[in-house]
Amino acid sequence: MDPRHKTEIDRLTELASVGAEQAAAAFGQLVDRDIYTGAPTLVEGGDRGLVNTPGSERVPDTSWCTGVFFEFEGCLDALVGILFPGAASEALVRRILGVESGDLSPSLIESALMEVGNILASHVASSIADTLQARLLPSIPTLAMDNAESALGVWIAERVGTDVVRIECALHDESGELHGRLILVPTESID
Repeated sequence: MDPRHKTEIDRLTELASVGAEQAAAAFGQLVDRDIYTGAPTLVEGGDRGLVNTPGSERVPDTSWCTGVFFEFEGCLDALVGILFPGAASEALVRRILGVESGDLSPSLIESALMEVGNILASHVASSIADTLQARLLPSIPTLAMDNAESALGVWIAERVGTDVVRIECALHDESGELHGRLILVPTESID
């Protein structure tokens, strides 16, 4: 591996970790629980699906049903996905809304997940921008309510191709009831 490429990958991994830590802190405030991050995992080239990152062994459901996707522009041009399994999505929405039982309308679930995604992505962008001492803005989000992992793969392929570097970080509470995955895909070199 070219030393310059390795240095840039290391820097991207560090930025993803910083972003994940801030996202975990915001996630924890939303749900009034401690949220932990797994160590960032690097996935290079091709569409291989999501990997098991450290911390994901606590996660009982690994079908990534829902997701909120963003484009970051500024000091780090990147695609960002925040994914949740189906059971964790519902648990998250119930926890935020304080609704323990009964049906939740699809529009309420969509709205709550979009808001959670906005909050987490804003914290990721802010922490990366602070680290780089520059400006970084997330786009208006796109929501995937079914098979988010596949939708993310298609979205990435359409924008940057399939031979990309992806950094993934698990987000989870102690029990594994509330968990998600932060995925960062750089689209250009770091400024």
